[in-house]
Amino acid sequence: MSRFLSNDFINKDPRAKLTVAKLANIGDLVAPTAEYLTATGLIELTVTAGCVITIGSTGVFKTDATILSAGNLDAGSVFTVGKDYYVYICDPGSEDLDEVYKISLNSTYPDGYDAETSRKIGGFHYGRVRQVNSKLIPINTAGVEKGSGWESNVASGIVPRSVWTTKHRPKCSPEGMVYAGGGLWVDIYIASSNGVGGVKSAYGTTPLTGTEGHNSYGFIDLGLKSGKRLLSYSEWQQAAYGSPQGADGNNTNAWAATSNTARTTTGKVANAVSAIGCVDCVGNVWEWLDELSYRHDGTQSWGWKDVLGAGNGQVYTEGTYGLVRLIAGGSWLDGVVAGCRAVYCDYCPWYVRAGSGARFGCDSL
Repeated sequence: MSRFLSNDFINKDPRAKLTVAKLANIGDLVAPTAEYLTATGLIELTVTAGCVITIGSTGVFKTDATILSAGNLDAGSVFTVGKDYYVYICDPGSEDLDEVYKISLNSTYPDGYDAETSRKIGGFHYGRVRQVNSKLIPINTAGVEKGSGWESNVASGIVPRSVWTTKHRPKCSPEGMVYAGGGLWVDIYIASSNGVGGVKSAYGTTPLTGTEGHNSYGFIDLGLKSGKRLLSYSEWQQAAYGSPQGADGNNTNAWAATSNTARTTTGKVANAVSAIGCVDCVGNVWEWLDELSYRHDGTQSWGWKDVLGAGNGQVYTEGTYGLVRLIAGGSWLDGVVAGCRAVYCDYCPWYVRAGSGARFGCDSL
């Protein structure tokens, strides 16, 4: 690490002086790659060398390759599962000192600094990490692809694809999301209430379902308020890939045992995590998708059906049911039916179903 610029007051005309304050006011963050923060271990990040970063009007710094860990926390000494952390570069306040990196649960600035002396450069989610090889195939502890015991080869750590920067992030708030690729970010957790009319992706929360009165249209509205959208079936499969199948007789790998009687909080089953870090894709609750199909059973009579809710118009269908929306993954009591490709093509989009929730996605900024 190094201080990139310092003040030199040799020039007497103030208009001719290239000061740190001037450069900071016109500068930004220049990086050799958009992903200038990467997870290089379960409990460490690496800052890419060669980034030029301004901090308020106090400093301009050029980064060296730097490893960050729990030692950079502004409070505490260990990371906590289920938490979103923010990474800051800070100016220690002396021309003789180089930049300081802090990792914090605070989303504004870290303890000991303020908005003028620190700058947020990214963040990550600390959660459950499925062990995979370079081909993204789940492996067991011996490194064998889908070898015996691969389902439980999960550790607590920085979720690699959750690491975001100011130049590599979703258009919405990045907390609790992973990058699936192709410009798509996906929620790590099934949607729960954010308390202000929208949704959040958070650990240890109760998933929203029809129990709270939501059908698929309601989830679409909730996503809108948070800058997110429902996933297509293929996008959902990418998120769920590598998640173990449910079982009839236990909840070891998914909350799906046939003896279960209700949904549970997100992240309760440690093994229920996909190759890219999405949790509870299999079991707990079905997830509404942004794909429609059609049912031709029931009374065959074309007509308008007043099923969309008061003030929302009506739907013209052939039969009693007609339009259906796909749900994926399986619920709390589906056993071996639940899996990373499981899909149910039966329910109308207006149906308020206690066993169906949603997982949202967002495009890259």
